Amino acid sequence: MKNKFSQSQTLVGACIASAIIAGTAMYFLLLYWPGDVPIESSTAITNDHGEEGHAESGRGDDADERSVLLPKEMQDAAKLKVETVTRRSITGETWATGKIMLNEDRTAHIYSITEGRVHKVLVGLGDRVKEGQVLAVIDSREVGTAKLELYQARLQEDFAKQADDFAQRVKQNALQLIDSLDERASPEQIEETLSDKPIGKYREQLLGAYAGFIEARSNYERLKPIAESGVVAGKRLIEAEANYNGAKATFDAVVEQLRFAVPQDALDAKQALQQATQSVAVAKAKLEILGYSDEQLKDIEPDPEDGHLSHYEVVAPFAGTIIAKNVVLAERVGTDTEMFQLADLSTVWIQADIYQKDLSAIPKLGDTLTFRAPRIDDGSMHTHAADIFYRGDVLDPDTRTLLLRAVSKNEDRHLKPGMFVEIEIPQEESREVVTVPAEAVQDFDGQSTVFVQESETKFRAVPVVVGERTGDFIAIRSGVKPGDKVATSGAFALKSEMMKGEIGHGH
Repeated sequence: MKNKFSQSQTLVGACIASAIIAGTAMYFLLLYWPGDVPIESSTAITNDHGEEGHAESGRGDDADERSVLLPKEMQDAAKLKVETVTRRSITGETWATGKIMLNEDRTAHIYSITEGRVHKVLVGLGDRVKEGQVLAVIDSREVGTAKLELYQARLQEDFAKQADDFAQRVKQNALQLIDSLDERASPEQIEETLSDKPIGKYREQLLGAYAGFIEARSNYERLKPIAESGVVAGKRLIEAEANYNGAKATFDAVVEQLRFAVPQDALDAKQALQQATQSVAVAKAKLEILGYSDEQLKDIEPDPEDGHLSHYEVVAPFAGTIIAKNVVLAERVGTDTEMFQLADLSTVWIQADIYQKDLSAIPKLGDTLTFRAPRIDDGSMHTHAADIFYRGDVLDPDTRTLLLRAVSKNEDRHLKPGMFVEIEIPQEESREVVTVPAEAVQDFDGQSTVFVQESETKFRAVPVVVGERTGDFIAIRSGVKPGDKVATSGAFALKSEMMKGEIGHGH
């Protein structure tokens, strides 16, 4: 019994000793096990040779928690690019707040300059239009009346032109007839010269008086030799002479009168034409005030079927984008109704508010302003240049800032008016620092991080201390060195892959 009891004690003691050793081992294992690697999980896999390897994408070795593997095909899909860390000469700067504004020189508030009812609306909000494109059509009584006045004035002008043309030809022919009569041309000569030329009412007056004069002269000249021979009584000669003198006086009076009347009548016709032409000009000017061109006013005729004479077209003064539309079909509009707002967004203004402490840096800007704005697609900052055209002369009394304005090209329309931007204000002389492209820096776990390429598919997340930014580059004070290769474009894919790995590990 004693021996059995001793054996039992020995067995119990051995078990207790084993338990103590196992507990101690577990204590030290838990004490020194890496906190960010779960005991029960591992990304290691076994290859065909029985050796451990890593999954094709995701986090790297358990011993290197800040590495991530990204296969080449995934790099291509993410458009991942790698650039070498270099030293670069930069100029120290600060950044002031700025704002993108519409180019006020290329912004139009479009009103109707006549009252009426909207007949058609041909554009919508956001439409891009060309210079001279019709935006809307208005039925306007004022326009219709003005066009009718122009139409009637042109008719009167046509009549006056015909009358003037006839009067000038009559004048020329009548004066030619008077000269022929003064030369005592025979009726046959006159008929031959002027029979087919218009003389109007003057022909009857002149030829009637001339015929009477010729007849009286012939009768007097016939009786005069006969009376002298005593064949006829002297009394008849006296009567013939009196008739001759009277006919001559009448003819001379008609000629004298018509030498004045013929040019005067021609002048009256020309003045009537001038008045008609002036009426056309006045009627045309009314429509030109409404914005009509000579080409648009070339052919105007009333058409009661479609009533197009009353149509007034509101057109775009230049090419741009409709950024405001305030009219609808059949709405009545007046001269105080802003129908559209048009902006040429191919250029924008940059407004910078420069604080008094930074005024000394304005001369360093030169004629060009550098600013950065977020991209619409991914929110990353992009650097632009703008030409300064106004440097303020007076500080704002409330903000103590000086207004600075510049114009920037915006062909791809990614700069949106109203967007806040950062304006670069030079401060120091240039110096060489380690830099990386700005898009290489990612925010990871609250730290500025870059992904350094260690192999073709392996990248390591390296925390960095960033310095000032200049253009598309950021100065790096610590974390990487020249010659390191860092992911730039597409680096967000590496960040996403690493975050997936952390989620898979229970973090």
